[in-house]
Amino acid sequence: MAHKRHKTKYFSILIVPDNQKEPRTIKMKYTTLRVLITALVTVIALVVVGAATYWKVAEVALDYVRLEEENFKLRKGLDQMEQLKGDLLQMQHFEKKLRGSLDGYLKVDQLSEDDSSSLQNINFNRMNLEQRRTIFNSIPSLLPVSGFMTRGYDLNPLLNQPHVGIDIAAPKETPVRATADGIVVFTGWTDHMGYVVIIQHDYGFSSLYGHNERNLVDVMQRIRKGDVIALLGDTGRISSGPHLHFEIWKNGRPVDPAYYVGENSKDRS
Repeated sequence: MAHKRHKTKYFSILIVPDNQKEPRTIKMKYTTLRVLITALVTVIALVVVGAATYWKVAEVALDYVRLEEENFKLRKGLDQMEQLKGDLLQMQHFEKKLRGSLDGYLKVDQLSEDDSSSLQNINFNRMNLEQRRTIFNSIPSLLPVSGFMTRGYDLNPLLNQPHVGIDIAAPKETPVRATADGIVVFTGWTDHMGYVVIIQHDYGFSSLYGHNERNLVDVMQRIRKGDVIALLGDTGRISSGPHLHFEIWKNGRPVDPAYYVGENSKDRS
């Protein structure tokens, strides 16, 4: 018995051009058409899967970049904390030596009564002009900023917080000058007085300059009388306007700055 031959099926596509040319017919086997459709579907599926995979990879990459940025910020923050820790240790070191008067501010160590550097042991009659000038340059005698005094020195026991300095009002960013030769023992931020500079002078004197807009000196920097050490400001929790809070300490105790510099005092060196 003879085998029956299967008839091959074709799929025809008729192409009719817009011009006068004869129409064309494209024949394609159904098996070939199925292969092409299967291949097209496979390609589309691969494209979709590839796109989805790409976006997932892109999201992972973006998350990685964000994590790197956060890690960088954390590392930077840790470095700043380490720096602040070092600054705090340095401040604590100075505090041990120069313990402060108002809420832990700094001051110089007390001198003994028989200290050879005391002014009482100096014989000015035996000194030449240059030696006398050197001594007077070490004693606070220069008004640190030009302005008018809004509050004076007041140790009234009835006050909750005695005012151990004077306040001098002046325009913001007015130069603040050192009142005598000395060495900077503190420059930085305090909660009450904002930016503060403290200078230690010879013969038991030290001076404090508070509420500065910006400090211009470094710790252990040697300062000459009249040098600009800061810009007047309004920083700190207890400030009520642009002014300089100025203190003078002698042998570990506050003294009235007006006694040494006067409200309108000029350089006496």
